Amino acid sequence: MLKPGTNSTSFPPAWNHGKTQTIRVPIVLAQQILEYAYAIDSGLVMDQHMILQLIDSFVETRIAQFHPNQYSRTGSTTSRRWDELRQFRTAIASGHAKTQLNFESQKVIARR
Repeated sequence: MLKPGTNSTSFPPAWNHGKTQTIRVPIVLAQQILEYAYAIDSGLVMDQHMILQLIDSFVETRIAQFHPNQYSRTGSTTSRRWDELRQFRTAIASGHAKTQLNFESQKVIARR
């Protein structure tokens, strides 16, 4: 049996966040804005603060799981093996990674 207000030609909503609204945007940017909106709606886009929290949480977890050995008595993120993560965190915090991350996300969208 059909729900009230629906019929056999009703379609499921295209957006997860509910009602929509018509907006005016430059034609040149329309496709990119629509792709970005779909990414946000599906939960694929993370903001800078969320990424930094995830990195910090990962580091805290790794330090908590650290077992002392002959080379180190305490869990430390100052060793060379943490260089890339520190550089990534710095790039995210300063906003320089935004261009690179957008480029990578465009490649992922293009593969779909």
